[in-house]
Amino acid sequence: MKYKFKKIIKFLAVFAVCYLIFLSCGFFAVRYGITNTSGAVDANNDKFQKNADIIKSIARVEAASDSNIGFIEKIKNENFCKINAIGEISKLNAERIFTTYQKTQSDSLSSKMILAVVLRLKDNVAFQDKILNCENSSLRVAYASEVAKMDFSQNDGQNIFTWANEAEWNAIKNGVLKDKEAINRAGNLVGIEPRIIVASLIVEQLRLFHSQRELFKKFFEPLKILGNSTKISLGVMGIKEATAIDTERHLKDPDSPYYLGAQSEHLLDLNSSDQVQERFAHLTDDKNHYYSYLYGAVYLKEILSQWKSAGYDIKYRPEIIGTLFNVGFPQSKPNSAPKVGGSKISISDGEYSFGSLAYEFYYSGELAEDFPYLIN
Repeated sequence: MKYKFKKIIKFLAVFAVCYLIFLSCGFFAVRYGITNTSGAVDANNDKFQKNADIIKSIARVEAASDSNIGFIEKIKNENFCKINAIGEISKLNAERIFTTYQKTQSDSLSSKMILAVVLRLKDNVAFQDKILNCENSSLRVAYASEVAKMDFSQNDGQNIFTWANEAEWNAIKNGVLKDKEAINRAGNLVGIEPRIIVASLIVEQLRLFHSQRELFKKFFEPLKILGNSTKISLGVMGIKEATAIDTERHLKDPDSPYYLGAQSEHLLDLNSSDQVQERFAHLTDDKNHYYSYLYGAVYLKEILSQWKSAGYDIKYRPEIIGTLFNVGFPQSKPNSAPKVGGSKISISDGEYSFGSLAYEFYYSGELAEDFPYLIN
């Protein structure tokens, strides 16, 4: 009996030591960024880049005093042709693109919203053929009037972006709307578009809700609240402690490529004697998410500032911003052909990259009344 008891004690002691080693490794891995992911390049990366190049051409022509009317008219015609094709599948999505165009008169914004749908329906051969015909047609059919005649009241509420048809999205949407004031406050203070903050927030929440479905059904769905992580990634924005520390440090360092200027140095000041606990409390407060959004806003703004200072303005590239938000500071290397990608997000209809899902939400038209588009 004593021999068996000693064996049990020995086993428990070895197990405890191994567990402590495991926890220590995990702590240092997170603290020193070993867990940061470089991410995978999205399968549609080339299409994102091609569309970005087209958007640049549209922007240059729109800004020129001797605008190329023929080019702009061709883009308008193609876009209305594509909206017409989208309307044959979902009047809901067609209406959102059309009404956004009516409000903004932005051909570049319409092109981006259309691309989000085209990529989502990449396996629909008949639809893709219609899109190709829109791009290749030399006819000047009055597609604008055709779209204007659509009876949008007949839409069945089904969204081409299938995640928006599910209970998880309904809970997330309600949670985000509850935090509207805090998100706008953080964005306006830092000087970054609130919708960009929301794009990364939405991806984090979709990932959390779809990876913890039982918890979602029992807790998040009934209360219509956002998931608040308190482990490796912290708070509703899913920011790692190491990233939060780096974000604070860059604010104070004029030599950092992420430095935002003297006016921003005190945005994330910690005032208590226990800064580790204060930071943790700020990021994981389940009653007030403001600091989580503020850290997210500063983090995003620092990355945008780094790229702009290097000569590459990615302010209008939510797919790149989302990718960089996910992969972290070490992977943020300004260049002329940034890649879309990041962690794989598994939700009900398949896998997405972090960056592609950020793009899809951003240009889906969801929550556009509350977090309107920044027009380039």
